[in-house]
Amino acid sequence: MNVWVPGMISAAIDEAVENGRFKSRQDAITHALETAFAHKERNVVT
Repeated sequence: MNVWVPGMISAAIDEAVENGRFKSRQDAITHALETAFAHKERNVVT
């Protein structure tokens, strides 16, 4: 899947990788998506 990421978010991802929080951009993006969508206990207002 190819997704456009706004500049500010892209910079934050790069910084997290550079600081060692994630091994790669893919790991950082996967973590963010799992946090938002894959947890059983989501708190989403519809």
